[in-house]
Amino acid sequence: MSKYIFNNDAEILEFLEQLREKSIQIWAEGEKIRYRSKNGQLAPEILGTLKMAKGQILDFLRMVEKNVIPLTAIQTAYVVGQTAGCELGNVNAHYYIEYTIESLNVERLEQMINLVISKNDVLRLIVTHEGKASFLDNVPYYSVPIYSLYDENVREQKRLERSHHRYNYYKWPMFHFCVGKTSGKTSVLHIDFDCIILDAWSAKLLLDEIFSLYYGEDVKFPRISFMNYMRLKADKKDLKAEKYWKEKIKNMPNFPMLDYQKKFTEVQNIRFDRIEYDFSFAETQRLYEKIRNYHFTPAAVISTIFMKTLAQYSENPAFTINVTLFNRQLLHEDVNEILGEFTNNAVISYQGKADLLDAIRVTQEQMWRLVQYREFEGSNILKMLSSGRAGKAIMPVVFTCMLDGNVSEVEKRRYSFKEEYAISQTPQVVLDHHVRDDLGYLKVSWDYIIDVFDKQYITDIFGTYVNNIKKFMEKN
Repeated sequence: MSKYIFNNDAEILEFLEQLREKSIQIWAEGEKIRYRSKNGQLAPEILGTLKMAKGQILDFLRMVEKNVIPLTAIQTAYVVGQTAGCELGNVNAHYYIEYTIESLNVERLEQMINLVISKNDVLRLIVTHEGKASFLDNVPYYSVPIYSLYDENVREQKRLERSHHRYNYYKWPMFHFCVGKTSGKTSVLHIDFDCIILDAWSAKLLLDEIFSLYYGEDVKFPRISFMNYMRLKADKKDLKAEKYWKEKIKNMPNFPMLDYQKKFTEVQNIRFDRIEYDFSFAETQRLYEKIRNYHFTPAAVISTIFMKTLAQYSENPAFTINVTLFNRQLLHEDVNEILGEFTNNAVISYQGKADLLDAIRVTQEQMWRLVQYREFEGSNILKMLSSGRAGKAIMPVVFTCMLDGNVSEVEKRRYSFKEEYAISQTPQVVLDHHVRDDLGYLKVSWDYIIDVFDKQYITDIFGTYVNNIKKFMEKN
């Protein structure tokens, strides 16, 4: 008779992964557990565990199979991007953020994190060795570790440790929370996660949920899981979109040829740094008023100024960049409350037009096309562009936009959790531009590979970019 020697699914998963590391594979065949090992035998203690926990292991294997769904195209790209054979690869898609807060109740925060984990299946996602996503039903209570933050060197060390952490896709969890406690009232909350589970919008939603619950507010959890959403999601073959992109790429210029310090194939140590700028509330209001007066969208304006700035430094003034899209099909009324990875990507081109307003109009037209054909997989666009050049970084400059287009003078939804630092990294990306206004003002950030750009060079380009945005604010 089976005994309950494992307390949850994560413990069983860990046990099976340890066996796999010893080249032992386990699978279910009816009511029997089958195994394969190098010499066809198992050590007595392993055999004993399999016999004692037979029922638990069989139930676990059935659950994993029942909860399996295909990875999305972008999730697959993240998995592939971790391999050393890819240009600008051998790195995971990862996001890290720090907050400071006064008088943090860690126990309460921990309770709210666990509530959110229980309500969102994507926070229990693992990747199977067959390359699919599955979701654990029963995970252990997540404990938030606390460390003593007695000086800034300790904080910096924790930042170095977590900001580029690499998760094992076959283990749970793929996120991490920890708290640095000082001798005073201020605490530092470190959060990081693998982007295979959350896109940027979902990450923002996750933190809003946790912080809202921490302050005793109600949160509307989705009545549909990410797993069920993905099963409902239809991958329609859009012939119009395919025709549009096939025609579009015929005359599509290459990515920006900036002063890269190394060839992409020579970059081995991929580590990102961030440079950023916060516009004031008044500046942001003035910018958005100007944008409305021209009947443009903020995304079109800011992306065009970004591209126009790069053109000032690029060998090729006409080029193409990668654009991140967040695509949720309206399959359920709670679709906007689901946490998950909904990223798609597409491309927009800059033709080196001298007049900024004309260039913005061209960009805006391209962006409307992106919306029109948003169901078309961006990975297919990159495949068309790659022309069989497997593993090449085809479009390594990315524009990631998270703009509401409206700001309030009071910081939104963050309460007394003050964002202090953030950085991201993505496989096959050399420069990722993030723009957001959810903090109550416009914030622009560039994450770039340290080994590829001279720091003064990239700082100069960024300074020009910020000044170009300010010039647009004052434009008559």
